[in-house]
Parts: sequence; C-alpha cells; structure tokens
Amino acid sequence: MKEALARLDALMNRLVEADQTGAGIEPLRVANELGAIRQLLAESPTVIPAKGGQRHFRCESCGTVSHGAAAPARCPTCGGTKFFSADIEQPFVESGAG
Repeated sequence: MKEALARLDALMNRLVEADQTGAGIEPLRVANELGAIRQLLAESPTVIPAKGGQRHFRCESCGTVSHGAAAPARCPTCGGTKFFSADIEQPFVESGAG
C-alpha cells in the first residue's frame, strides 16, 4: 500500500506541475499509471480480522487496520509506529417493514 500511495502522490505532483507550466501530459500514460496503482491497492491487505470485542487502530503510514486492546508496537504491513483509533461503529438496522 505504501508504494501505491507514493506512486499516487508522484502522479498528482506531475499533473499539478503540468498544469502550472503548461506542459502537455499524455492521458494514456496517466491512465496506465492509475491502473497500476489501482492493482497495487487491490492486492494490498489492509484489514486484519478482529477477534471479538477488540478495538481498531489504523496505521498512519499505510492505512492498515489492526485490532487489539491497544495499538500494536509496529504495523504488520509497513512497520509504521503511529496509529490512530479507528473504532468502527455499526448503526442499528431494523429488518422488516417499519
């Protein structure tokens, strides 16, 4: 995931630079790069299954969600050390006619 985000940032910077300088940019090249980034994101494991009642923590670097009583020391995907609470709330849903 970290590689995909870095490539996405680089592509966005190239697009901004092309806009500011008036330099042309090849749409097919941009589309190919976006396709490669999409594939990296699709292949990237970002959610680690939770065990009942644990909290959720998202890695600030790569976005991987880990579960436990406390944030892990290191991200299992990228090795990052900064996390923020990502507790997922599930809204109450009624079944049947209301």
